[in-house]
Amino acid sequence: MRIALTMRITEAPGTAELRDAISHDWLARLAAWDMTPVPVPNILAQPEAYLDGLGVDLLVLTGGDDLGVTLERDATESRLLAHAVGKGLAVLGVCRGMQLINHHLGGRLSRIDDHVACSHDIVVEPVWRDLYDGRTTVNSFHALGIPADGLAEGLAAAAFDSEGHVEAFHHRTKPLAGVMWHPERPDAPAEDRRLIESLTAEGAFWT
Repeated sequence: MRIALTMRITEAPGTAELRDAISHDWLARLAAWDMTPVPVPNILAQPEAYLDGLGVDLLVLTGGDDLGVTLERDATESRLLAHAVGKGLAVLGVCRGMQLINHHLGGRLSRIDDHVACSHDIVVEPVWRDLYDGRTTVNSFHALGIPADGLAEGLAAAAFDSEGHVEAFHHRTKPLAGVMWHPERPDAPAEDRRLIESLTAEGAFWT
């Protein structure tokens, strides 16, 4: 299984050079799951054609940085998302990636407190309970959240935190999902592997 991963834009210490970067956590996690990571650069003239040429089973819009911080990344990921949805390629948004999907489709984000570098419980909706228990614990590294009334049209909540913020969603008919936690980092649910496998093998498995 080949997984396309979007990347952060960082600046190398002591230089003015911008670089694309992907956490080793992603590479190690996918290797442990017998999946092949395929990073996608941020300054391609035709990211859609590049994605087509990779022959991947899933596009993961990874976490890191708020929307609007690195415009090149925002543009690349928005184009990749639109292209993947149009082609029927499965997409998983992680943290920032989930926020980008919601924003791209017309949803709303809001500031959220006490969700950075911690763990908390979530309640999983029945539609995902074949993968996750009804209540599970996830890691958390985000300062922006999605209020219950902030989901874009076409999206449905799959999990909530204790304050009612959306912690996971899926598109009602397309193979498109998002989770606010980080499957690649410690304290992520072990069931995240099944989520990725179900998305790639079945597409919109919740329909």
